Amino acid sequence: MVRILGLGPSGAALGSALGEALAVDPNKRYYKACGEAVPVETPLVSREFVVDAVRRYRFFLGKREIGEVSYGKPRWYIVDKAAWVESLRATIRPSEDDDDVVVDARGPYASRGGKLIVAMAYVEGVRRDDETADFIFPPGLTGFFWVFPHGGLHNIGGGFLGVDNPIPLVKEFASRLGGRIKLIKGAPLTVMPEVDLGVEGRYKVGEAAGLVYPLTGEGIRPGIISALALADSLGTRKPLDEYRRKMAPVIRQIQLQKRLLRLASRIASSGGGISLLADDALLRDYIEEELSAKGLFLALAKRPIAAAKLVAALLRR
Repeated sequence: MVRILGLGPSGAALGSALGEALAVDPNKRYYKACGEAVPVETPLVSREFVVDAVRRYRFFLGKREIGEVSYGKPRWYIVDKAAWVESLRATIRPSEDDDDVVVDARGPYASRGGKLIVAMAYVEGVRRDDETADFIFPPGLTGFFWVFPHGGLHNIGGGFLGVDNPIPLVKEFASRLGGRIKLIKGAPLTVMPEVDLGVEGRYKVGEAAGLVYPLTGEGIRPGIISALALADSLGTRKPLDEYRRKMAPVIRQIQLQKRLLRLASRIASSGGGISLLADDALLRDYIEEELSAKGLFLALAKRPIAAAKLVAALLRR
């Protein structure tokens, strides 16, 4: 039998996929500060928990718009994440059998790698375009504010490398937008994760395994993917090998994004800005979590002046 430690999105998804498990803390209500956005193709997301949708993405350096990506139909759903996770938990049949497999799904509290605190607030009174998500990169900081629609409210938050408490920054940012905060909270996020899927018989899923996209902080989709991949792998002859094979594309994207985040941090500390690469194709890859070295090189090739500035910023280190 499988014993699951932690019942956030990844742990609850695993238990739901298995149908039966010994789940730890099943009655503790789930909450974690985040944007509550998932790509529309994310498995196990029931439409009853969708409170809004996003089909347009805007990117700003301070107040200046530097790029936009739009789709003809919604690309992300905004979900009531707590209610959604509770619904997944409700599908798990409790087991009293001895556990011979243990899965760690305790999120950032079990992951390895660099962390920061992310703050988010539900805010009313903000006027923004419908079905639009905004990413605002403040000059001099490595990180971003987000503004996502949330069923009549807005989910506004942010996280930055080197900032231990972003709550005052998020409060001030929401105030500048003319909003009134109804709720604000913070939570740790693993932004420079060390991917660790565990060992045979003792596995990890989701953020506990380091499966978080460093540039966006997105952990829900890779967490669900890892839960379903492990559930499928447990019945094979070599579960860990099969689990690793299934997760290889996600892990490759995480490793690339880690390198890009280090680059962005060095550029910001040198007075430059990764926003110099605000190429439409690259921004679309950013949204789709399909960034590649090839795409980065193509963006640099199309913007030789920007490339020169980036190289100069790095050489000043």
